Amino acid sequence: MCEDLFYNALNITTESGYKNLCEAFNEAGSWEKAWLNFAAKKKPLLDPETEWEKLRKLGVRLILYNEAEYPPQLGEIPFPPLGIYVLGTLPSDSAAVAVVGTRKATSDGKELARRFAGELSGAGLAIVSGLALGIDAAAHEGCLLANGKTVAVLACGLDNFYPRSNERLAEKILASGGAIISEYPLGAEPLPYRFLERNRIVSGLARGVLVVEAPANSGSLATARFALDQNREVFVVPGSVAHPNFTGSNQLIRKGAELVTSSGEILETLGIEQEPAGRQAGTFGKAETEEEIKILNALEKFRRPAAVDEIVELTNLNASDINMALTMLLMKNVVKETSDGYTVS
Repeated sequence: MCEDLFYNALNITTESGYKNLCEAFNEAGSWEKAWLNFAAKKKPLLDPETEWEKLRKLGVRLILYNEAEYPPQLGEIPFPPLGIYVLGTLPSDSAAVAVVGTRKATSDGKELARRFAGELSGAGLAIVSGLALGIDAAAHEGCLLANGKTVAVLACGLDNFYPRSNERLAEKILASGGAIISEYPLGAEPLPYRFLERNRIVSGLARGVLVVEAPANSGSLATARFALDQNREVFVVPGSVAHPNFTGSNQLIRKGAELVTSSGEILETLGIEQEPAGRQAGTFGKAETEEEIKILNALEKFRRPAAVDEIVELTNLNASDINMALTMLLMKNVVKETSDGYTVS
């Protein structure tokens, strides 16, 4: 813990300046000596043990670059974080895909992000994104609906879930066994340049990046560029040339990113075998809407045929939406109707 304690103190006082941190460590050979050297010159006002206690009270862990818990795939990228602060549980051995896109997403775009994230997590992949509004939030939600594991990477300290409107989503991620991480110490503000720095971590944690709706100046384009630099796959959902939300997306495809229209195409490129039946763990490959995924997960929990009113109680959907979704699921042979209600085929 000694090295972690002094790294945290130095990270705070240098405002997470990557170059300054590297130079301090290389000169001293340890974070403790680097802190002592810095303190002798600058006489900082903070106390390392006091700052460490703040982390402990919030349940935040700090994992340094050379520690066993540090995600190995993240250590492979150019300019890896020297330390990451973690709330929750990082996925242990599962591969991951990052799902990113615009904050000002269309309803169709958000539904696609939920669907892709749900199906990919059903195939055993963790989902990584940035907890932002729009596509990021939809990707986290789709993964949670499929009972998968998702990781949110923040551009600020873990004492401040940004944006505040997604605080409840952050709590759901932690409650489901996922993680929220950052390279910034407590108290760090979500400054504009930190979102760009954050994006290299989003792509660095994943085997590939899926871009859903990226306008010309979208931050998700930077994530795609980082992915290419990190030798990751880049997948893009295409869109109308008349819609500004797809200007950046279509340019990525033109420059060589893989156009995808289904999660199966991503799994094939990554060399991940798909479930032979329509069903995947926690969700189903043929479920196309949020309502369908909720209903299928509810039927799995019942483990017996369930009536519509029972599904209403468990999903909080209204009866008309449930009946419409059940009709589609029956047509796709994912659900079957019995004398006692509906069950998974």
